[in-house]
Amino acid sequence: MNGNKVLYERRGDVALLTLNDPDRRNALSREIVRGLSSTLDTALSEGVRAVVITAAGPAFCAGANIDDLRDGWMECPHPDEDPAVMFKRIAEFDRPVVAAVHGAAVGGGMELTLACDLVVAADSAWFSMPELGHGVIPNTGLALLFRVVGVRRAFELILTRRRVPVEEALDIGLVNRVVPGDKVLEGALSLAEQIVESVPPGALKAAKFNLHAHAAIDWTRVLSSPLDVPKEEWQEGLTAFTEKRAPDYGRFWEETKHQIKGASLDH
Repeated sequence: MNGNKVLYERRGDVALLTLNDPDRRNALSREIVRGLSSTLDTALSEGVRAVVITAAGPAFCAGANIDDLRDGWMECPHPDEDPAVMFKRIAEFDRPVVAAVHGAAVGGGMELTLACDLVVAADSAWFSMPELGHGVIPNTGLALLFRVVGVRRAFELILTRRRVPVEEALDIGLVNRVVPGDKVLEGALSLAEQIVESVPPGALKAAKFNLHAHAAIDWTRVLSSPLDVPKEEWQEGLTAFTEKRAPDYGRFWEETKHQIKGASLDH
């Protein structure tokens, strides 16, 4: 065990990392981000061949912890607590990383699945990126999603923020396999074991490295992109979510209209 919000366990040659904050639907918090990074270090130091990431409770991960977001997480978080840094670590990890997803994978939870190499999903799983409605952006999702589903579909999923059922997720490539809910962890562990039982570590690492090199990701842009969003907008969006009301974005649209009108007069 490595902190009570992320559990670490060995299953033979596979490390099992479990998000363990079911009361908050495993929402990504500073503690969970630190815990995942720490358990990845443990997995590497113990020489495991693969990693499976799963979660306790009825949801895989309900996105970012709103309290942490409102408390300055949008503005230059410490690298040890930055979800994008953690996602980069997972994407570039030397060993295969498989997500075992059940229930909701929302916002940062969906980004977590995108950072993993493979996804085994329960028939109860669903996916969504609701960030724009809260005045924030899925900065890692913007970099990773279109590589999986294509640019047009990525735009549609991010802009509409709609719920993607598991059958569609399989069809568009968000997940690799769909299994009954009580078989999802078993399916992910089996897939991980199948991959590493007959391949050497150097070739496996080289395959991952070169695949990412051919589909290069500008992680510097990913890390800085939350600062592109006006602070007043995400403050309103997150406050509205906390207060369980509809956000008032009308004034921001009015300000934009006046700015455009002013720019036209200047010309």
